[in-house]
Amino acid sequence: MASSLWDEIEANLDMEFFLDRESLAYRITRGVSGEQLNIKQCPNPNCGDSRWRVYFGTDTGRGNCFVCGKGFGKTSFIRAHFEHTDWAATARECEALLKEQGWRPRRKAVVAVEHGDVVLPISIELPTPEGSNLAYLETRGIDAEICRYFRLRFCEYGWWKFTDPDGAVKTQSFDQRVIIPVFDLDGKLVTFQGRDVTGMSQSKYLFPKELPGTGRYLYNAHNVVATDHVVMGEGAFDVAALKIAFDEDPALRDIVPIGSFGKHLSYGDPGANDQLGRFNALKARGLRFVTIMWDGEERALEAALNAAKLLSGIGLTVRIALLPHERDPNEVLPEVVRKAHYAASTWTPALDIRWRLRNPYSPRERVRLGLC
Repeated sequence: MASSLWDEIEANLDMEFFLDRESLAYRITRGVSGEQLNIKQCPNPNCGDSRWRVYFGTDTGRGNCFVCGKGFGKTSFIRAHFEHTDWAATARECEALLKEQGWRPRRKAVVAVEHGDVVLPISIELPTPEGSNLAYLETRGIDAEICRYFRLRFCEYGWWKFTDPDGAVKTQSFDQRVIIPVFDLDGKLVTFQGRDVTGMSQSKYLFPKELPGTGRYLYNAHNVVATDHVVMGEGAFDVAALKIAFDEDPALRDIVPIGSFGKHLSYGDPGANDQLGRFNALKARGLRFVTIMWDGEERALEAALNAAKLLSGIGLTVRIALLPHERDPNEVLPEVVRKAHYAASTWTPALDIRWRLRNPYSPRERVRLGLC
């Protein structure tokens, strides 16, 4: 059984749900380790005692029978109950149980992508085939699974070739940078970014010359499938932080994180080759809800109100989430991100006026509220 599924089962499977589903008699009691389930019959086929001598801790996820001495975790209890001879059958049963509870698996990269005419600088995929990742990313909580989802790469020494206005071929160095591919809605690579990992470069982010700017695209929007809800951050690492936070809550895993590449939405292109046009295309695919989670700043909230008005104008329901002052999703704990999402306010003209008059991030309003 894959370790990730094992972790999901141990963290999310509700033993009370399982016992009710299988009509197994139990009582809820209290023990030294917290709440316990006192189960009538031992699942061990070599025991089967039915004198209420099995106890299972709901907080610890562990239990045992005081007759045969057998210890159980969630998966071993379920395996014994169904008398499975192999763990694969238990894994399938546990995954079915999770889905019946309303659990959703973590989203993987679901859309096939192609690079087309864009040739990235020489770089290696992350994680490497051996499973290695950059310490720079790991310290920011971006593990191998997240790297794989966003198709991140690392360029140790590499260049981007471009032609200047005079027709001369030149190169642009992307040494020591994380390569962040940007795909259009159809999964076609359209541009990329390079994030410095040394802390020594004057340019934290580097953009390839000649390729179109990111301002017309929505980061990770090619993965907006089989959902009607997105949450929108700003930069790529904010989007990664949103995915990490939402992955930890099964109730939020149907929401796809996307990025606007700044505190604005581009619009007005005659051919709809802009961000508003791409939202329209997503709406045609079933998108209904957008939660905006930009920086916790006065100007960022004003920009979010502008974006919300635009998106509401094309028929989407828009919510605005407020993060702590001067923090973005990449600078707070995942639980703070989730709390902001659940507390988000639906945009209305009345809310727009209220927040413009009393912006909760403005110095005056923060003083009035006793926050500074």
